Parts: sequence; C-alpha cells; structure tokens
Amino acid sequence: MLLILAILPIVVTVGLGVFAGLRHQFAPTTSDILIQLVMHYALPLSLFGGILSLKRATIIQNSSVALWLALGMLGGMVIVIVSQCCFHQQLETGTLRALVIASPSIPFMGVSVLLVVFGKISVLLVALGGLYMNLVQVPVSVLLLTLAGGSTPEQRWRAGWQKLCRASRQPVVWAPISAFLLNLAGLRLPSAWLTNFTELGQAAGGVALFALGLLLTTRPWRLTRMVVLNVLLKNLGLPVLIWGIMASLGVSLGNQQLVVLTLAIPTATIATMLAVQNHLAPDEYVATQMLSTVIAPLTMGFLMWGLQLVCRAPFDYHAGFVRCSQRRARLAVSAVMIPD
Repeated sequence: MLLILAILPIVVTVGLGVFAGLRHQFAPTTSDILIQLVMHYALPLSLFGGILSLKRATIIQNSSVALWLALGMLGGMVIVIVSQCCFHQQLETGTLRALVIASPSIPFMGVSVLLVVFGKISVLLVALGGLYMNLVQVPVSVLLLTLAGGSTPEQRWRAGWQKLCRASRQPVVWAPISAFLLNLAGLRLPSAWLTNFTELGQAAGGVALFALGLLLTTRPWRLTRMVVLNVLLKNLGLPVLIWGIMASLGVSLGNQQLVVLTLAIPTATIATMLAVQNHLAPDEYVATQMLSTVIAPLTMGFLMWGLQLVCRAPFDYHAGFVRCSQRRARLAVSAVMIPD
C-alpha cells in the first residue's frame, strides 16, 4: 500500500501534464512559467516553513544523511566525469552525462514522493538536494563546459563566479540556508504560523510534476543505447552503489532508506538546459529525462521493496528508525491481543 501511495501521485500528475500537453491546452511556454512559480515561490516557502517546523535535534541527528547524500550526488558526478574521460569522451559530453546520472529531480518529485514515504523529514532531503545541485553541481558544470569551449582561464573563472552568485540569490537556495541557520540558533516556527508558508508551499509538488509532464511533450526525444545506459545508471546503478557502500559500513537501515530513495528520483532537467545554453545537441538528455521518469515507478518500487519500505506500518522518524521485521512483529503481537 505504501508503494502505491508513493508512486501513484507521480504517475497521475505527470500523466495529466502529458495529456494536457498532447492536447495543446497550454502554450509551449506554460511549463517554464509553472517552473518559475515553483522554484521562486512555492518550493522556497515549503522548505523555509518545513525546516523551521522541524526539531533542531532532528536536523543534527541526520547530519550523516547529508554527508551520504553529498557522496551520492557529488561523488557520483566526479566518478562519471572521470570514467567518461577514461573512455576518451569529450568533456562537454562527460559533464552533461554526469549531471543526468548524479542529479535527481528533487525539487520536482522529492516534495511529493519523499513526503508520502518519510513524512516531515523529507523537507530536509529536498533542501539538501537542492543546495548540492545549485551551489556545487551547476557551477562546476558551467566551469567544465566553459573550459571545453576553449575560453581563457580568466573568462572561465569569471563565468563560474557569476553563475555561483546568481545561484546564491535564488530563493530556493537562500531560503533553506536561512531556515537551517535559524533552526540551529534555536528558533522554531509555531504551528499557528505554519499555514503562512504551506498555503502556497503545499502546491509545489503537484505543480512541479504537472509542469514536468508539459515539458516532456514540448521536446523531441529518441531512444538510443546510450540513453538506456544513462537511465539504468541513474535510476538503479548509482543508488545501488551507494546502498552497497552504506550497508557494508553498517549504516543504519533508516539512513540507507533516506539516501538511496532520494538518489533514485528521476533525473533533473538541468543537463538539458545547460546543453541548450551551450549550443549542444540536447536530444540524449531529453530522452534520458523522459525514460527515467517513465520507468521511475518500477525502479523506485524495486528499491523500496529491497529497502523493506513496502510494509504495513509507516516509519516513525521522530521516535527513531525501526526495521520492518520489528514492525511486523509488533503487528503480529497486536493481532494476537485483539479479541474476536
């Protein structure tokens, strides 16, 4: 049941966006407008209010999750770039492929999927993923793409610094950073004030998924062997690699679930955007995004089953992580105690 509750909203909402796009019910630029609404208003409000509503101890206790998520997103990007260079691929191609493999669409899909599975702690995952993407992955990619373009070192560093400055001014970056600092300083948002942020913020997930559906119908795509390989590495390869490392090091099951399922979210649109901006063919990255999104219910469902998330009782992340076997045991005891 948990699997259905987590995956079905993605299928329905993205499907509605695709249906509306195929019927040409919206202008081609509508998806861009909706994305701006999400990234500049709805998502920052959701992150700011959600982080301030968390207990400070919750953030501190999950610092290891932040480190493992950084290893997956940033370390995964480095691994792909190095491997592409070893296979004598062009730097532009290696950089963009690294983005499609190591950059999950957390701002779009994380709000909806992770909230159903993990509850309030999902706000922390969305905030961390957005920061890693906007403050590290995007500026580094811009530098590498500029380097591949043959510009001088001075121009390259200037372009990277300008990109970093623009990224830091985006509400989706400074809003969660401000909320983190205020929370760690001891400020917690009273529940009566939370509606000021959730009124628009709660629409972030649904609007983002609908916009993604529209976006997928406005860009041509073609299935190739490299697209299939990109998707397999994105949806399964990288999450399973991090999962294996965490399991071998004895990391708690709860932390494995948070990190692996976050990394398994379909790829973000940033690679396509950078390809268009740098006058590179975006076909491979559009197709990767499309296929990654289409098969996400299957791949994420497989990982949720493997991580023992498909259970009859949800996790209580405020009381601590509990293994499925323990929850099933308690359910069995309760069943015995209930009279006929």
